Amino acid sequence: MLKKFIALALLPVTAWAWQPTKPVTVIFPNGPGAGNEISFRIVASIVERQTGVKFNSEHRPGADGNIAINHLVTTPRDGHTIAVPACQSNWVTPEVWYPQIAKYNPMDLEPVANIARSPLAFWATPKSTINTPDELIAAIRRKERAITVAIGGGGHKLAVEYLVDKLRVPGGDRVETVMYKGPAQALLDVMGGHVEFGVTPVAVGYPHVLAGKLKLIGIADTRPLPGLETAPLMSRVVPGLSIHGCWNLVLPPGTPQDIQKWYAEQFVPAIRSAEAAEKFRENMMYTTSEEHSPQGVRAAMMQLQRTWQPIARRIRPE
Repeated sequence: MLKKFIALALLPVTAWAWQPTKPVTVIFPNGPGAGNEISFRIVASIVERQTGVKFNSEHRPGADGNIAINHLVTTPRDGHTIAVPACQSNWVTPEVWYPQIAKYNPMDLEPVANIARSPLAFWATPKSTINTPDELIAAIRRKERAITVAIGGGGHKLAVEYLVDKLRVPGGDRVETVMYKGPAQALLDVMGGHVEFGVTPVAVGYPHVLAGKLKLIGIADTRPLPGLETAPLMSRVVPGLSIHGCWNLVLPPGTPQDIQKWYAEQFVPAIRSAEAAEKFRENMMYTTSEEHSPQGVRAAMMQLQRTWQPIARRIRPE
């Protein structure tokens, strides 16, 4: 008996560590094809291969991501339900635009890491006569017609409103945004010519540019994006217009530490792997290593709130 006890005591600690015992449900706060799902699948494929754990998608669009996170915070804290919300939609705008709908405090979520980022971009239907940021601004100034922009999230609306507010464009009152259930759904109407313009992450729209179904007007960043070094920057005509799609892996509030530890140990190395880096580059995404911890994510989200909530307070939500 003593020998058996000693043998058990000498087993590696990892033999007793928590791990999923069934497929994990991954809640996405928008329709299929958005940047959170694209980025998550890149790293989840690595984790699935290494651990055998399966991750099943569950899309819950509505109220710019708040319906999904309202649901997440009611699920068991057993590690079998996680979510990949967008930074702007679920950390910046809920308390400003949806105080009666959002039933959670984003800072109470248990973040594992930021998966990836992709700058937002302004797009146009191929039939549009607008091709550059300067031409877009000129069209707004002329006030000859309403400018309608399809968007798939709160951050996308902030980008449009920042453009109008920063330039004090006389025709800004004729710029309208239309919210869809996700960026992929927004771009379907742009590609179909039903809406002339759109704003989504580069990661979601650029494959359609390559297919000749969409036109890139400009990237909302202050520096060139690797792989698109010659693409126009919106900040050249709208100083400071730099806003990104960014997606955090989170667990429900109060999830036990051993569960948080498993996700960190599996996903952070996958996010930082050479395999993921190559796929991120292919999808016009990049990672920020300082946000690969709960503390790093919370610090980054607090900075986003300080930067963008004052602008959000001046805007009426969709």
